Amino acid sequence: MKKKLLKNAYIIISADFPVQKADILISENEILQVFPNGYNEKNFQEIEVWDMSGKLITPGFINSHSHVAMTLFRGVADDMNFKEWFFDNMLPREELLDDESVYYASMLALMEMSAKGITFSADMYFFTNSICKAFSDIGMRGCISRGLSFDDQKGWDRRLDETMDTYNRYNGYKNLLEVGFGPHAPYTVPMERLAEVAVLAKKLGASVQMHIYESAWEKESYTFNDLDKTGIFDTKLIAAHCVQVDTQDIKTLAAKNVTVVHNPCSNLKLGNGTAPVIAMLDENVNVTIGTDGAASNNSLDILGEMKIMALSQKSKYSPSQVKINDVLRMAWENGGYAFGKKMGRIEPGYYADLVVFDISKPSFYPTDLQRLKSHIVYSTGSDSVFATMVNGEWIYYNGTYPLIKESDIYEKFQKSFIRIESTFNGNSVIPGN
Repeated sequence: MKKKLLKNAYIIISADFPVQKADILISENEILQVFPNGYNEKNFQEIEVWDMSGKLITPGFINSHSHVAMTLFRGVADDMNFKEWFFDNMLPREELLDDESVYYASMLALMEMSAKGITFSADMYFFTNSICKAFSDIGMRGCISRGLSFDDQKGWDRRLDETMDTYNRYNGYKNLLEVGFGPHAPYTVPMERLAEVAVLAKKLGASVQMHIYESAWEKESYTFNDLDKTGIFDTKLIAAHCVQVDTQDIKTLAAKNVTVVHNPCSNLKLGNGTAPVIAMLDENVNVTIGTDGAASNNSLDILGEMKIMALSQKSKYSPSQVKINDVLRMAWENGGYAFGKKMGRIEPGYYADLVVFDISKPSFYPTDLQRLKSHIVYSTGSDSVFATMVNGEWIYYNGTYPLIKESDIYEKFQKSFIRIESTFNGNSVIPGN
């Protein structure tokens, strides 16, 4: 494979660096070198040259919490509280899913994410072999976990077996995928089962994704002391939401080196509140950003999450306590740290996971270099994403998806949607034109 040279670009190395002009040399799946003064060697014979004039290149955005197949449920139960949304509308529909519907729903989600600059997504769901296939086919990096809940021993054993099947098939696959454990939440998985997951995860060195204190009523079901006794805090735990944590909970998260994923749009839409992110950052908790699923958001747009996160935290605390660099760090380096991967920076040895912005778009004006970071957080949208690269390959480029045939995905996704909604509602669904 030829090396790639991205020339004449403006770049942001990481959250704490200013915008600068530089060329980026890529070899295989990683960044080989960054040339602030331009690549001056004369031999271009073994190099693909991509002219990035008028473009800004940043690290790829890391979506630390998602349920990609829930694109099938986008627009369902928009105006309901969490319990009505989850127990009355999501769980019954999920009983109608199969491998095919999950695959095409996942592909649609990953198309949306890649067009919005996301290069890595952590996902918790089921039919995980189909989800891993979707990540592999589109070329996106991810951490996939089979959602675990407990109904009876037979069901629990089946879900663990499915987890291990996906782990054995896909962990490390194509240098793109990591497979972990996904106990849904402490109110759906008893403490003794969480202890079982903790033992397995530590044995394999695998990450654990779990919803914690998303809603206020959860505090009646369990405490952080209960969780600590299971050993789950001693794994590589990615705790989604943590909206309802108190001061002592935050100290525990910091002491146990737990990563928290803030999902601002989903939390606000379901009426769960606003997580105390600034208080967590003040205690040096590693906080990242996630979109959650399209059923509770409804967009898979990390740029939108960053803006809502910043604005809601400014309202909760004060404008001066929310810094642009903190927001960018949550979407870049903090995600790389959480999953133990060289992501979130443009440096030699890091994965060539990059986003290319077209800064000729109106939302990037004025094009004062020192304002471009502000524009990313507060003004621009996904329409300014020109290209997305993962592992040194373009997975989205100027409105196209080089590695897939998108028309097939739209058609088969829609068929799955019609089947599920017709069955759920007991009547036919009329698709839009």
